[in-house]
Amino acid sequence: MKSDNPPRKHHYIPQFLLEQWTIGGKLYRYTQPIPGKISRYCKPAKATGFKEGLYKIPKLPDELAQEVEIKVMKPIDDLAAIAHRKLLTEEGFNKLTSNDRVAWVTFILALDLRTPDSFSAYKTAVTATYESDPKCCEVQAEYEKTKRPKDPDTYAEYLAINLPVTLEQEPFYALTNVIQNKELGQYIVNMHWNVLEISNGSFLLSDEPLLMPKGIKLWNGYIALPISPTKLFLATNNAATFLQIKGLAGSLLHKVNMQIVEGAKVFVAARDTDQEAFIQTHFGKNPRKSVIQHVAEQLSAKGAS
Repeated sequence: MKSDNPPRKHHYIPQFLLEQWTIGGKLYRYTQPIPGKISRYCKPAKATGFKEGLYKIPKLPDELAQEVEIKVMKPIDDLAAIAHRKLLTEEGFNKLTSNDRVAWVTFILALDLRTPDSFSAYKTAVTATYESDPKCCEVQAEYEKTKRPKDPDTYAEYLAINLPVTLEQEPFYALTNVIQNKELGQYIVNMHWNVLEISNGSFLLSDEPLLMPKGIKLWNGYIALPISPTKLFLATNNAATFLQIKGLAGSLLHKVNMQIVEGAKVFVAARDTDQEAFIQTHFGKNPRKSVIQHVAEQLSAKGAS
């Protein structure tokens, strides 16, 4: 798809999610422009959770440079928005199709990768992997299945000859395969899904809204994501873990919001100012690292040794 006006504002937190926190079309966005100073703005969803040119492919004409946003992120968000609408109601939840579940899982996997810090770490990891040993890339195994006798030994060499993509560009072209991790995706599809609803107070949202504190494949592992100010998506490995989290009752809201706010790096979104003091106290106090950030650090350390 070629657009005369390719999108330059790349939302790492999609508008369909942010809009749940709006009243009269706007939400309260808290940021920390300098350490210790919290600023508050009243903004529409489209003015929150984006970074200009975040997924822009370097060294390409503008209409091609925006293809990750247009052809990868937008389709993911469009399908996830349909699943999200169903998750918001009991009737809709009961009508989730297998395609809805796959779309929502793809969105979750993308969400863990697409924030500014995580995406930067992802680019570092892919580049470091190719530079250290092209044969250790997952695509190498697929390449070897179809490699002809006259083809070069590595996929990286093949690309350099047949599709001159620079190392700087490669992470963008590999992104779809990274997000669509079939093994992990199917694992999450098969987890126990629930939506918890609270009657008092409201969940907050931030640039790091996905909570996976224990590792999802552990017996008591889980995935949690606020999908509205009053609803929390929850995927667990068993009914016992779900009941344990549900049993937190009144403390659930505080525990979730503490992780959301302490993990914030760019912004916190709220539908009102009731929790402003809480946000000011805890903003960014315990930033979390995504899986890809840990991988990037390990690769960087390996390269330096």
